[in-house]
Amino acid sequence: MQSLNFRNEKLYVDLLAYQLARFAMGNWPGYEYPLACRLIDDGDAKHLYPVMKRSAKSLNGYIGWAKYAPEWDFRTVAAFVKDHLEDDLPRWHLVFSIGKQVVGFGSLAPMNHERDVQVSLWVGLGHEGKGIGKRIVEILEFYAFYVFGYDNLYYQHDSSNRKSGALPPKLGFRFSHAFDLEISALKETGFWYSWVKARPEFLPPGIIDTWNWDMWSEITFPWKSLI
Repeated sequence: MQSLNFRNEKLYVDLLAYQLARFAMGNWPGYEYPLACRLIDDGDAKHLYPVMKRSAKSLNGYIGWAKYAPEWDFRTVAAFVKDHLEDDLPRWHLVFSIGKQVVGFGSLAPMNHERDVQVSLWVGLGHEGKGIGKRIVEILEFYAFYVFGYDNLYYQHDSSNRKSGALPPKLGFRFSHAFDLEISALKETGFWYSWVKARPEFLPPGIIDTWNWDMWSEITFPWKSLI
């Protein structure tokens, strides 16, 4: 994809700041704190262990690891965190929290083409249906397009997962194709739908082309994670 070459990096920093401004808001509806996120970090097992254990039964229909989580101990979750910390791009993992409680988890993951990525996410028990999943996808989209510079972002789900399937068209994804996938969760059929969204054409090259992380360091989200 051809991107417009900005005359200087300051213009792109301003563009990033403008995009981040749309995430600025007060307390998340129904909560006493804003929805925040940060990169997964060493030591996050203590934050993830309670919510992963508590949410296992509500997630095990369509999240593969959740069917094993009831038997997990703290060391297993610590190993889960360690594995995610060792991932390289295009894998990118964010922990979402409101106040000091984890409410969700979102990741970018590879596709068949090196310039394409997909979103992967889950929302913790008790926090479903409150717009958190939608915001997770929006922030992952921001990273995929504005920061990293991937060409296409995919959202994929099992065809029987109607709640998940309702989200991509609301966020401007278009239907791409259907495919078969080995069943890994309890309610999956193995027949999946794939939705896609293209990167806006006016954006300059992102990190996967420039490997310039310094520019991104000048931008901060309009919130602070409390965990």
